[in-house]
Amino acid sequence: MPTTERPITSVLFDLDNTLIDRSEAFRRLFGHWYDTLSAPDRPPDREAFVSRMARYGIGYAPIPEIYEDMLKVWLGSFPSLDAAAEAHFAMMPEMVGLHPNTEVMLKGFRERGVPVGVVTNGGTETQWGKLRKSGIADLVTACVVSQEFGAWKPDPAVFNHALHLIGADAESTLFVGDNSEHDILGAIGVGMRTAWMRMGREWEIESARPDHILSAVWEVEGLVSV
Repeated sequence: MPTTERPITSVLFDLDNTLIDRSEAFRRLFGHWYDTLSAPDRPPDREAFVSRMARYGIGYAPIPEIYEDMLKVWLGSFPSLDAAAEAHFAMMPEMVGLHPNTEVMLKGFRERGVPVGVVTNGGTETQWGKLRKSGIADLVTACVVSQEFGAWKPDPAVFNHALHLIGADAESTLFVGDNSEHDILGAIGVGMRTAWMRMGREWEIESARPDHILSAVWEVEGLVSV
């Protein structure tokens, strides 16, 4: 007999470029620094510079390249890669925001009693800062930050811990994320259904595919059967 998929009754989300727009946070951060920090060799075109730096927020470039670019512009403010990294991570939580439609979705899930969690790779202080500043921490059942937990996506332990915290099983839970390997393949590996944030890209892994491809995270609301 053909198997019938169980309805989706709980959701786990990635954080960066899923619930929050990290690229937009980068725009705010580098726009703020462009306007406030002294830089004799600062590029003359503010918008071109901010747009270029915001591309790092999509997550395709190696992280050290961000700080190397910062040093080229603000050598006096950031005398080393470590200093640039420290300033970047310290400021990022202040720059994140929650799209109104995403907030409506999360509040709707809370009102409907849908178990919802966040699973994010990253440093404890920075990621919890984003979760609290954006208001997400108050709208979901549980949050798992990889550094704090001691394992990183796609390690199955991270997903299973999050499922335990929200009181859900994998078969009825949807995982939503933008990273094909860390988020989608990792979630498939523990038996969850998946939804991938397209972000202008095409899915390129032939061995597995997400169940859903999304243009906006709030499309998840229509996939939950509660």
